[in-house]
Amino acid sequence: MQPRHKGNTKEPDIYGRVEERVRTFAMRWFLSLLLGLELFTGTRSEGRAKDLFLYGMFDQGNSPVTARKDPAYQGLLPACEMAIEQINNRSDILPGYNLKIPDDMIMGGRAVAVYHLIMKLFHEPTMIMILGPGGAVVDLIAETAPIFNLIQLTFSTYSPALSDRQTYPFLFKTIQTDNVHNPARIALLQHFGWDKVATIQDTDDRFTTIASNLNELLGEANITVQSSGGFGKDVTSQLSQLENLKAVDARIVIALMAPHQCRKLLCWAYNNGMYGSRYLWIFNGALRENWWKPRKSDTLDCTAEEIDQVMEYSISTEPSFFADEGEQGIAGYSSPNDYWEAHVDYARLKYGAPEAKSTVYVPLAFDAVYAAALALNASAAELPAGRGLEDWSYEDSSMRSVFFRNMEKTNFLGVSGPVRFDKTGDRLGRIIIKQIQDGKAVEVGKFHAYEKKIIWSDTTPPKWKGGQPPVDEVRKITREIRVSDGLLYTMVSLAGLGMIFCLLFLAFNFKFREKRVIKMSSPRLNNALILGCIFAYLAIILFGLTENVAESNQAFYMCKARVWIMVVGFTLAFGSMFSKTWRVYALFRHTKVEKKVIKDFHLFAMVGSFLLMDVVFLMLWEVLDPITMQREKFPEEEDPNRNDVLYLPELRRCTSDYLMYWLGIIYASKGILILFGIFLAWETRKVQIPELNDSKQIGLCVYNVMIMSAVGVPIINLLDSQQLDISFAVLSVCIIVCTSTTLALVFVPKIWQGLRHGFEIQRSGKFLTRKGSSGTVTNGCDDHISCKKEIILLKNQINVLNKEIMDIRKRKGSKGDRNGPSLSQAIVISADRLSVNGSTSTSNTKSTAGSTKSLPLKDMNNDIEMQVIKETSA
Repeated sequence: MQPRHKGNTKEPDIYGRVEERVRTFAMRWFLSLLLGLELFTGTRSEGRAKDLFLYGMFDQGNSPVTARKDPAYQGLLPACEMAIEQINNRSDILPGYNLKIPDDMIMGGRAVAVYHLIMKLFHEPTMIMILGPGGAVVDLIAETAPIFNLIQLTFSTYSPALSDRQTYPFLFKTIQTDNVHNPARIALLQHFGWDKVATIQDTDDRFTTIASNLNELLGEANITVQSSGGFGKDVTSQLSQLENLKAVDARIVIALMAPHQCRKLLCWAYNNGMYGSRYLWIFNGALRENWWKPRKSDTLDCTAEEIDQVMEYSISTEPSFFADEGEQGIAGYSSPNDYWEAHVDYARLKYGAPEAKSTVYVPLAFDAVYAAALALNASAAELPAGRGLEDWSYEDSSMRSVFFRNMEKTNFLGVSGPVRFDKTGDRLGRIIIKQIQDGKAVEVGKFHAYEKKIIWSDTTPPKWKGGQPPVDEVRKITREIRVSDGLLYTMVSLAGLGMIFCLLFLAFNFKFREKRVIKMSSPRLNNALILGCIFAYLAIILFGLTENVAESNQAFYMCKARVWIMVVGFTLAFGSMFSKTWRVYALFRHTKVEKKVIKDFHLFAMVGSFLLMDVVFLMLWEVLDPITMQREKFPEEEDPNRNDVLYLPELRRCTSDYLMYWLGIIYASKGILILFGIFLAWETRKVQIPELNDSKQIGLCVYNVMIMSAVGVPIINLLDSQQLDISFAVLSVCIIVCTSTTLALVFVPKIWQGLRHGFEIQRSGKFLTRKGSSGTVTNGCDDHISCKKEIILLKNQINVLNKEIMDIRKRKGSKGDRNGPSLSQAIVISADRLSVNGSTSTSNTKSTAGSTKSLPLKDMNNDIEMQVIKETSA
């Protein structure tokens, strides 16, 4: 019986129904009706022989031609026959049996292929398995073969739809189907730590099936699918899916589509900047070299060079068609070249085929024969006694079950690599991972499906723009802006050193507190000054640690503490210094005799009043507008070494709603205190008592504070908040310089005097002086209080003597008052009034030359210039 419409490229309607995957029962009924045979009544002859026949089918589109005239056939058939010849010559595989392939194989379209299969199955010899076909025919044959309990081995079809065991229950593939690439993609994602990925696929059934399986595996691997959509022929839908990729900020994209669709996608990626070090495109690959290069038929809005830019460093996966170099498989070949040489020689010798290498499926066909032979060999050992493989018939489902079970157990190293099958009949072979490097696709690794791992190439490892692989998303890492460790340690060390010097000065002040040099400078107030300086140094440490401590609660309390410590420390240091100067000012501001006692507790009361104002102010601040710790966020920053990492700078700031107003009040109040100190220093500048008057030191300290404040405060306020290191450095330097200078000016002169002359005030050499309108008064007295008193009294006595001398001169110039004292007598009287030790007597003193009396101090004329009796407390 001849097929209808022979040679017609359009399939008959009746076979179109087969293409739609007619169910098994309908298929059996239809085939029985078509052939006029009772399929299950035994009308066909039973072929039982020692020869085992494998029915080979080779597809060449829809044009049925003689197989031996087709170049592809010239590669596939020699591969199968060479494998059969090797197996038949081996004693360890199918001993006692000969594998054969019938000589009347036909290549053709879908309908023709089914027709010839039916014709072959109802004629001798009996076929034990089917080899092939490929292309668009395999699904029809795979649906038909189960009717006859035939196991089918195909070697040239990628379609993932063939993995459906319900539709194709007895189909095995020695080629890695598209679904086998998905585990390789999962392993690739996991290797580089990519947890997020987007997929885009062609709307063709093949690619949608791949994408469905891939998304399922991604879910099992806990990898998030950011976007998944179809890339069809409609431009609007294409743009919609591509915009989704941009919307989700996809960085790792798996594109499953035909080459011409890929080229459209690549152009869009270039035009939208989705390429470079931040992006990775993973394609399903193609067997044709340079498949991404534009074709004349393409309508693209970019150039080939622009597509090359997008393709650079992209990755694709391809099936492996050969074992690795040096692997010796079951056929004895140790390299792909060895096999190809043997194959070419065999094809030319037997068929005179000039194009024996015309198809990449040749090694897969070779291994398919070996897989069938090994499964039959294992099955022969399991058959019941008295039964052999030659007893096989199309109705023998029990023997078919044995064949199927052993085919699932197949495990050998063929010329195409390891041959194993999973539960769906897909081959667990090797997937080549290629990367575009310098415009060329190079193999960077292989995925071993059975072991589920990637073996990376030592000679051509993956390369990445920028030296690092992209990440699956822009990783936004919060980075707290902190003072750099080096700067923090430096400033904290300097502050700590300053505190040590404060303690040394405190010990010095305490040890020599009874010495006149120290006692006259008010040691108790010096202690308060030192305490204020310690607070200033401590504030530096708190300013540095507030941004660097890990715990937010600790930073919160440091925010409050550093303000209090800085304000109180400033008041203690400068308030103590200015109060001492105020005492000098109060003692020396009048010229009239006035007894005034100013003790240390008066000065402490003054300092305490300053502190009280500070405390009230700080408490009001805390109640009305409390200081809180807030996190200030800044614009995102890229990592200079990793372009796919964005840092979110965040600064912990001590702030309040009206911070600037509160700081303004502090600056104003401390400015007033500084002005008060300037006034006192100016008013006491003529008091030449170094142990008592610190006006010069105050002037230098105030000058230093003003200069540092004029420089530091604007810089700190003008600096950006992110420039924390500079801000902290300027603040620390200002505090350290001002505090250290103050300590040095107050204590270093006293220490230097003590080291050179001892800590007692000397009688000779250095005298206590005060410059005034009446000249300079000197005295060698021991106690500074009595010295001041005696200086004033001596000056008063001199005035009295001068008056008496003037009176004597007047009397001498008169007619002669013989009772009046002479000039010499007056001098004697004056000398007598001055004691040897410099003391004076306020009682009436008689002259040896007469009865003239000196006037007591209380009776002196008011116009005589008097000095105020000034008295300082111990």
